[in-house]
Amino acid sequence: MIRALWLAAVLVLAMAVPAAAHNVTAGADLRFAQTIAGAEVTVVIKGTSRVPGPLRIGVIAYEPVAGPVFDLEVRSVEDGRTVTGTARAAADPAYTELRVERTGPHELKLSAGGEVAVVPFRVLVDRGSPGDFLIYGGLFVAGLLLVGGLLTGALSRPGPAMGLAAVAAAGVTVAAMVVVFEPQLPPAPPDGAAPTATNAAGRPYAQARVSTVPERPGAGEEYTLRIYLLDGSTGRPVDDLVVHHEALAHVVVTSEDGRYFRHVHPLRTAPGRLEVRMRADRSGRYLAYAELEREDSGGQLVSSSFQVGKGSADDSEEERPETGDAAPVLRPAVPVAGRPVTIELAAPAGVRPWLGMTGHLLVRNEDGSFLGHVHEMGTPGSRLRFTFSFPEPGRYLAWAQYATRDRIVTAPFTVNVTGDAPGTAAEPTGEATGQDTGESAAGAEAGDTARNEAGTAAWTAAREAARGETGEAMGDMTGSGR
Repeated sequence: MIRALWLAAVLVLAMAVPAAAHNVTAGADLRFAQTIAGAEVTVVIKGTSRVPGPLRIGVIAYEPVAGPVFDLEVRSVEDGRTVTGTARAAADPAYTELRVERTGPHELKLSAGGEVAVVPFRVLVDRGSPGDFLIYGGLFVAGLLLVGGLLTGALSRPGPAMGLAAVAAAGVTVAAMVVVFEPQLPPAPPDGAAPTATNAAGRPYAQARVSTVPERPGAGEEYTLRIYLLDGSTGRPVDDLVVHHEALAHVVVTSEDGRYFRHVHPLRTAPGRLEVRMRADRSGRYLAYAELEREDSGGQLVSSSFQVGKGSADDSEEERPETGDAAPVLRPAVPVAGRPVTIELAAPAGVRPWLGMTGHLLVRNEDGSFLGHVHEMGTPGSRLRFTFSFPEPGRYLAWAQYATRDRIVTAPFTVNVTGDAPGTAAEPTGEATGQDTGESAAGAEAGDTARNEAGTAAWTAAREAARGETGEAMGDMTGSGR
């Protein structure tokens, strides 16, 4: 009998529903970045523990926001019930409380500065673990049977008393087994979760088309960068993007020479359509990249280009992103293609997480056919540290980004990457830092210092060019001052 109970408990545990990819934990906050009303904000939807119940929404500002009041509208997709409110964007925002009546799919409409974003999300509530029923039920039944066994034994009926005690022991055994094995199993999906995908192969990458409105904007003229996403197997709009790194999509736009750089987060304005308003300060060819990820699919990078024509504001002193003053340090100072490079950057006090990370590094090769995006390694202290492997020799344009209380700071620089010299031994590295070891360390440090001192001037020129204070493109750089 005991063996049968053990087998039954194992079968019950084995039938627990597996967790699906990208499941959002019930009670967890949902955060997604938006570039709206000319500012970078992150919308936070606090997790709720019950329905009907409160749903709290806040808007975190990372830049000064003109007219920082956002209109909010939450609509249940299943029954159409709508609640409205307003939220004020701030570095430490107050949260607006709205009431939701059910779990499942909802839409948040966010309006500000004449722009509207409609973001789908799900209200999730933990339904409790099936193991809890087995644990508490088994202990309750065992308690009742033990009391019955004691009473039966007191009445001089030892046979039935022993039977009741045995069944009680079995109940305790099942409860103990669940306590031991349940933490090793994936939790059941919460109420309101999306159905589990039935296609084991996952969903295909989205087919993307990038355009601008107007088709050829002029320098200094506001335009809309629009991204259409279609499912190639069905022809229908792709409307199943998942939030990754706190955004539905990350869009990077650079001029061909790298003097113009923007990292923005478009609004979902319709199923399969993302839009963001921008302004280019000079004419020429521009490169656009979008990082996104479908549900039950992998991350993908979409790239395109467009032209900006001459305008009355060509080469004007348009407001540019805040740039840092500290020169980055590269180790080794002359990177080698295919080998990890450590890039360190001094940061001021008060750096706060943005997009879930302390810092971001974006790297583009000279012709724009490659874009890399990595994150800060979580180094404590006043320095940001990134590790990156450049795929091929050549000149690369790079931008390091971090957020302070009221600014997103962008530090532009360029890197010259070499290949392995023929007939030379591979340069030893220590913990992916690129520094030489042993007897060659002193000589390598002297060489790095000389190259870094030369690179400091180039980095300074790059920074001034990004600020628009010089008409030259970003200067070459093989290292930086220490």
